[in-house]
Amino acid sequence: MASAEAPPPPPPHGEHQQPRSSSNNLPDGNYDIFIIPPHSAGSGFVYLPSLAPHMNSFIAGCCCTFIVVYLYNTFSPLVKYCAALALANGFGTVGLLVAVGIGAWAVGRMQAEWKAGPPPPSGGGSAGASYSQQNRHSTGSHGHTYSSPPRPPPQTPPQPPPQSPPRPPPQSSQPPPPQSSQPPPPQSSQPPPRQSSQPPPPRPSPAASGWEKAREETKKREEERKRAEELKKKREEAQKVREEAERAAKAKAEIEKWEQARAREKETREREARERIKREREEKAKAQVQAQAQAQAQAQAQAQAQAQAQAQQPTARSQTGTEDAYSYRPYDTPKKASSPSKTSTYKSCASSVSGVSESSYAPSQSTARTTPPPSHRGPYSTTNPNKIQIKAVYLFSDKSPLRPLSQLVSGQGPVTDGLILRIETGGLFIDDDVREVGQREWDVKAWALNLVEDGSAKNGLHLFRACTRDVDKKKYFFVLAESESWKVTAGIARLRKGSQVRSLNFSTVKETEVRAVLGTLGW
Repeated sequence: MASAEAPPPPPPHGEHQQPRSSSNNLPDGNYDIFIIPPHSAGSGFVYLPSLAPHMNSFIAGCCCTFIVVYLYNTFSPLVKYCAALALANGFGTVGLLVAVGIGAWAVGRMQAEWKAGPPPPSGGGSAGASYSQQNRHSTGSHGHTYSSPPRPPPQTPPQPPPQSPPRPPPQSSQPPPPQSSQPPPPQSSQPPPRQSSQPPPPRPSPAASGWEKAREETKKREEERKRAEELKKKREEAQKVREEAERAAKAKAEIEKWEQARAREKETREREARERIKREREEKAKAQVQAQAQAQAQAQAQAQAQAQAQAQQPTARSQTGTEDAYSYRPYDTPKKASSPSKTSTYKSCASSVSGVSESSYAPSQSTARTTPPPSHRGPYSTTNPNKIQIKAVYLFSDKSPLRPLSQLVSGQGPVTDGLILRIETGGLFIDDDVREVGQREWDVKAWALNLVEDGSAKNGLHLFRACTRDVDKKKYFFVLAESESWKVTAGIARLRKGSQVRSLNFSTVKETEVRAVLGTLGW
């Protein structure tokens, strides 16, 4: 059995292999020699694969070759593109990537070595030694000079400690040795090596205990680190929750403050709106009252003017011609009235107006008889194209768009019915032609005018409006008769041709707007 377990001894150097005889307990045939390296000696049987090609391996190799060729053809353009890009960008990026890769590999290797720790003691060496001794004993019994060299220390990487002792070599499963004519070798020396090949139970070595201690310390440090990380994480979460609560409280306070400010602002706007509406209503009511009073005053003035016109008919006739009923010549005699009604009417009018009659004047014998002086003049009228007779003028501004700041009405107050407007190259000028008094506070310079507008209504009135370019945006409204509108057109043409105007615009006012403005002014 020992000869069956041990490899055959090598033949003498330089000689051909010869078939073994049955005296060596080996079957007939050719044998190959394999050299076992020292670090693998005594580890058991070494099974070497056959050198004949296998069909499955051949097919797998062909498939792998095709896959490699396909991958090469697929990824070679990408690799070339990356290489060209690296060359274009410079070798600095490539070098940086290579350095990062090498550093990562080195760090990983260091961590793997640190985690591996020292190898525990193993009983493989004793088993190998016993097996080597058994092999040497087996070969020595046959009288050969071949012996295995002493086993060096194991060079394999560290392995974890075995959980059970190595099994002893099988005894009952081995076939019986072949029968031969030679007597079997003495077996008295075999049991002691087999008994000595049993490895002793592993004893805890100092290295193993140190490794366990280091492992426990590492585990403790890891647990402490985890606890510290958990504590730190809890603190960070608590801090985060506290910051979020503070942020939410601050945002809530800001929102409440903003809502309060908004509510105060809304209340202020509502109060201002109520005050403004109330003020506008009061102003509107006052304007209506004033307009009604003004309309009543104008109606009264018109009634008085009509009464005066009816009373002044004889005076008007005296302005157009000379009455021949009275003469300053003594030899002239008054003509008789052609109509008694006219004579009576004239006498009644004269008596009612002047307070005297024909009987009030005694005929003079030494002087010529004269007509009594008229006590009232007739209505004002003029045909001068430069003098536009107006009925009223009103001044408005943006600050007071509904209520006039000032006004001049013909026949009211100190203003007579001879209120005229002169449109010249220097601007607009208003005068009282009867009293021959200039209204210089109403003058408007040509360079201050921005817009002039002209429009007429169907009630026989005409509206002329002039706007200035000052800060208050003053607007002048002139109300006149339709018969005076041609003078306004001529005056506007003369004003626009002057050298003192600055970008003066002209437009026509619609009839509806003219009626609305005249209605607002009480006309």
